[in-house]
Amino acid sequence: MDFFALTMVLLGLVGLALSLRPAYDICAYSQFSSKGWLALLMMIVLFVIGYFSYLSLLLQHQDRVNFIEVIVAGIFLAGGWFVFLVTNLSKQTIENLDDILQQKAHQASHDILTGLPNRQQFYQQLDSAIARKPDSFYCMMLDIDNFKMINNTFGHVEGDKVLQVVADRINQTVPSDGVIARIGGDQFALIVPDIEARNITVVAKEIEQALLVDIPCSGHMIVVGVSIGISKYPDNAQDRKTLMKTADNAMYHAKEHDIAHHYYQADLQSSQYASFAADPHGRRF
Repeated sequence: MDFFALTMVLLGLVGLALSLRPAYDICAYSQFSSKGWLALLMMIVLFVIGYFSYLSLLLQHQDRVNFIEVIVAGIFLAGGWFVFLVTNLSKQTIENLDDILQQKAHQASHDILTGLPNRQQFYQQLDSAIARKPDSFYCMMLDIDNFKMINNTFGHVEGDKVLQVVADRINQTVPSDGVIARIGGDQFALIVPDIEARNITVVAKEIEQALLVDIPCSGHMIVVGVSIGISKYPDNAQDRKTLMKTADNAMYHAKEHDIAHHYYQADLQSSQYASFAADPHGRRF
């Protein structure tokens, strides 16, 4: 009976020891940690000490272990593994909740179709870039030419597939330290840091060339063009709204004059494109 009691207490101690790690991991989750979980972790440590104390007691009079002590040893066994189950199931539930929260956070800040950052995320990125007060950087606005015709001819499903290809090609072309976002329909926006070894004209031309490669669409091969407007911080604007407006002005100038890209110039401010920039496609910057 004494060996049976010792074995049960030892097995219960193993369960407690195995529950220490998941309990610690739960406490390490910043958004889920609380004083309750920390208290549970401390209690598990105290339980471990208690189990060792009871083992010592059993070893001291193992020849005189009675039925009550065996029952207590059984309770210790069940208690140890109960704590193990509770901590592990709780950790698994918290990990699942954390995954769901991360997915929702990603969905809230990214475009579902292309996987790129969305308009709100681009706003945050642009505000952050301005807040760092760099010497300069570029804001680029891109609009796919005649995309409405693609939707009308092949349908919105095929149009979405074309957008995914376009987004992927632009994303592969943009410098690694740049930011690309889909800010609406067939419109994209970019932030490109201005460094000595980089020519923003080359970046624009690389995007244009990437999109000149045929794209399969409903059994046909099509080529899409793009109109790009470029504005520079702080030369053309020093806040997010104005920076996007100036880039948008330049983009509509490029589209209207059938040129691939155009740099913002001050004389565009009073032109007919200012009305586009103020509220392109019914949206506000």
